[in-house]
Amino acid sequence: MFNLTRVDSSIPTQINEITKALGQRNPQPEWYLKRAKLYLSANQSKNAFRDLTTATTLDPALGEAYFWKARILTSEQQYQEAMKLMMQAKAFNFYSPESEAILAETYVGLKQYDKALGHSSKAVKLSPGEAKYYVLLAKAQSGTGDTARALFNLNRALVRDSLSLPAYRELSAIYTARQQYDLAYPLVDKGVKRQPKDGFWWQQLGRNFLSRNLTDTALACFSQAVALEPNQPEAYAGLGEAWYKKRQYSTALPQLLKAQELGLHLTEHNRWVLASCLEWTGNKEAARPHYVFLTRKYPQNRRYSVALQRITRPVPRPKIDTLSSVTVF
Repeated sequence: MFNLTRVDSSIPTQINEITKALGQRNPQPEWYLKRAKLYLSANQSKNAFRDLTTATTLDPALGEAYFWKARILTSEQQYQEAMKLMMQAKAFNFYSPESEAILAETYVGLKQYDKALGHSSKAVKLSPGEAKYYVLLAKAQSGTGDTARALFNLNRALVRDSLSLPAYRELSAIYTARQQYDLAYPLVDKGVKRQPKDGFWWQQLGRNFLSRNLTDTALACFSQAVALEPNQPEAYAGLGEAWYKKRQYSTALPQLLKAQELGLHLTEHNRWVLASCLEWTGNKEAARPHYVFLTRKYPQNRRYSVALQRITRPVPRPKIDTLSSVTVF
């Protein structure tokens, strides 16, 4: 009698069965597509991408294969290439709510937030029960500066999935940017515990400790963030600010310059920190453009104009004795 418990339907077994079928003559492109999906289920994205490429080579009109390739590239932050593949998927009539989500995520990655808004809104309408689509919509709204609506949609995401780490991530970023560190901390703490190898959470934790003047603890967190993700500019900026708070300007400056090299967006605050470190390490000419920018954009803040005057003030010349060399003595 047939015993169901003896049937092995595990992912490795299914991959092996399809691999055997592909070893026969005239393999079908759909088989490569199916094996690619199984590889993705097993977190083997390289194998999946290879199979998807083979599938589109055998059948250039296989729209779904382009979609899955785009999804892989989006996860790797290769947004330009992902966008091209999504256009091919659309050209060959492949469409799903997830298509809208991938397009939204791609546009967010390209910082084209207005376009991301449209696609994320469509994804929400097509699948209102999916928490991740509300997170995408919130990311697009944050990008346009509409953090009020972003917070609303992140809370809607948590209603559908109370343990959504992507929602925690966006919420903590918004609260940290608003300097609402007490609201951010519980989310960041959960993030660190659940994803200890994600540099983002350590960087956020460092920001939280820095706000409480726990500078040494913040330094340890930022260092961990750099070790995990050495191309993350915010972590280097955090290190630089922590050393700046300790008045170790020569130690802070290389970290700040590294953050700038990696593409850190200069805000009013971190521009001031950078300019101050440049000045106090003797790089006054390099500090000058930053002080000029701050003075012009924020004229109400007197410390910027004072700093500019300080580095512009002429150095007094030594006085020369003008008395005649002939004296009565």
